[in-house]
Amino acid sequence: MRRSLLIMLLLPLAAAAQEPVAPVSGWRATVDSATQQIVLSWHPSADSTAMGYHICTGSPCLDYDTVFGRFDTSYVCLDHSPLEAHTYRLHVFDSARNVSALTPPFGNMVLTAEVPECERTVSLGWTPYVGNPSGRTRYNVQVRQEPFDYEYTNLYYTADSSQLHYSFDIATAVTRIWMRIEAVGDSGLQSFSNTVMVERRTVDTASVVEISSIEYDSINTAIRLGLQTDPAFSYTLYRSIDGTPWREVATVNGSTFADSDINPFDSLHCYQLGVLDACGMNERFSSTACIVVPDPPAPKAWFPNAILAGDERNGLFLPVLRGLMGDLYDLYVYNRMGELIYHTTDQNAGWRPSTDTPLGVYTYLLRCRFNTGSIQVYSGNILLIK
Repeated sequence: MRRSLLIMLLLPLAAAAQEPVAPVSGWRATVDSATQQIVLSWHPSADSTAMGYHICTGSPCLDYDTVFGRFDTSYVCLDHSPLEAHTYRLHVFDSARNVSALTPPFGNMVLTAEVPECERTVSLGWTPYVGNPSGRTRYNVQVRQEPFDYEYTNLYYTADSSQLHYSFDIATAVTRIWMRIEAVGDSGLQSFSNTVMVERRTVDTASVVEISSIEYDSINTAIRLGLQTDPAFSYTLYRSIDGTPWREVATVNGSTFADSDINPFDSLHCYQLGVLDACGMNERFSSTACIVVPDPPAPKAWFPNAILAGDERNGLFLPVLRGLMGDLYDLYVYNRMGELIYHTTDQNAGWRPSTDTPLGVYTYLLRCRFNTGSIQVYSGNILLIK
C-alpha cells in the first residue's frame, strides 16, 4: 500500500521533469561602442525551473560557454574579434539538464571602410545582421564627425535590407570621422557593428610647420622670419596687417624668409605658414607669429669729411643713414679729375682707400630712398689724409 502511494507521488514529478524547458527569446549580438567587444544578450527565460543558458558558436555549433543564473542575460565574447563575423546559438537548461530548443543562428555585423589615396570619398561595406527574429532588417549609417559632433547621427537610412554598402564625401572642415552601422528590426532589434575611424588626411603630410622666430630689421625695413619646415613640401606664407584678412605673401621652403614688401608705417604684422599634404589638399597651419613695427625714424644722413688712408678704424668712408628704405642705394666717389674710382649699391659697404691712393680732396655722390618714399641725392667732398 505504501509502495503504491510512493509510486503515485513520484509520477507527477517524473512527468514534470520530462516537460520541455521554455525557449529563450529576444536574442541579439551587438558590438559595445566603448569597449569594441561583441556582446550577446537575450530576454530571461519565462520558465521558473531555468538554471542558466548554454552558448555555442560556429557551424556546426560547438560548445562556447555557459551562463549560470536565470536572470543573467548577457555575455561578453572577450576572445572573438569584432572585425570578424561570428554566429551564435543558445538554449535554456534546468537543474536536471533538460534543455530548450536552440535559437536560430544570430551574429554580429562587420563594417569596413575605404578611402582611396588623394580622395575624400568614403566607401562603406558591411556584413548582414544574422538572426533578426522579425526577419526584416534595416540599416542606419551612423557617423560622428570631428570637430563638430559629440554624438553619433544618422547619415543614411536603408529601407532595403539587401543594401550593404554606402559611399559619401567627407566635408573639407572635417578632420576625422567615426562610423558604425545600426541594425534595426520590426521586433525592436537594435544592434551595432564595430566602429571604424578614418582621417581626411589620407597621404603623407609635412612633419613640421612652424614659425620659430620673428624680428624687425629697421636698417633694411624688413621683417625676418625663422621657419621650421619639411624639405619635401612647399609652404605658403600668409600675412595679416593690423587685423586685415589673411593674404598670401610668398611660397617658401627653407629656414628663413625676409618680408621686405611692407609699409613701415603699418603697425601690427602677423604671419602664418600653411602646407598642403602630398595630394595637394588638407592644408595645415602653423601657430600665428606677430610683431609690432615701430614708427620709422625720421630720415637723416651723416657724412665723414675726412678719412685716414690705411687706418683700420678711421680709413673707411661710410655714410651713416637713418630711416633708409634699402631698395635704392648708389654711392659714387670721384677723384679731382672727375674720374669714378669707387661705386657700390651695398649700404653696408664703403670706400676704403689704400695707402697708395693719392692724398687730397675727393668728391662723393649718394642717391638713396628713405622710408618716407622720397629719393634723396647728397654730394660733398672728402679729404684723404695720412
